Amino acid sequence: MLGADGRTLLVAVDHALTTGGEGGLSRMSTVLGAVVDGGADGVVMHRGSAANSMPLQRDTALIVHLSGNTRLSSGSELKTRVCDPETALALGADLVSVHVTFGGGSQEDRAALTDLGRVAASCDRTGLPLLVMTYAQTQHTGREQSLAIIHAARAVAELGADVVKAAHPGPEYLSELVASVEVPVVLAGGEAAGGWDEFVATAKDAIGHGVAGLCVGRRVFSSPDPADAVAQLRAVVHGDVSALAAG
Repeated sequence: MLGADGRTLLVAVDHALTTGGEGGLSRMSTVLGAVVDGGADGVVMHRGSAANSMPLQRDTALIVHLSGNTRLSSGSELKTRVCDPETALALGADLVSVHVTFGGGSQEDRAALTDLGRVAASCDRTGLPLLVMTYAQTQHTGREQSLAIIHAARAVAELGADVVKAAHPGPEYLSELVASVEVPVVLAGGEAAGGWDEFVATAKDAIGHGVAGLCVGRRVFSSPDPADAVAQLRAVVHGDVSALAAG
């Protein structure tokens, strides 16, 4: 999943479980074909899409997502286990991912940590690398919010994540995020708000600060040309770091 440069571009399409087929996901096979054609290093999806819609090829890694919830009830940001590493391996997964949201309550946090420990142990047995997507619910803003993002990323790395997906902590905290986590960190694309050029510039700055890549969803599958969006982001992720930092 990581290139020879130690960086990666991942595209997540697991949103369909939470939101349904809106935002371009009504035709999963078409979206996945575009993601592969654009040159993504990996794609994150649930087991159903992996079995039914993923193109048969080996250039784009298959990442089966083990966590889920729906927007049909409240608290959809708090996920539960919906698959296991052994099932993912049988589907041909190259790695698996889980979603961990901290700050939902002490009981919820403990349950998430317990389940993460179990998944990490299963990944050790199966040999599957583990991507952990981290989120931190907090009433704080500014520095406290940034520190919560960094703490969440460090916490899941401590429990066995091979790659961590984190929210953007703010430009002044990127170096601290990278230094605090001893495994590669990829940044979430977040809501598809703001212009494309602004997002690309933010991504270039992040790569220049040592972030290992991106894990984007809506920025790609909501695009009028998903394959071109992936190709542009791939050029950012795998470009010349010194040139990006200078720019």
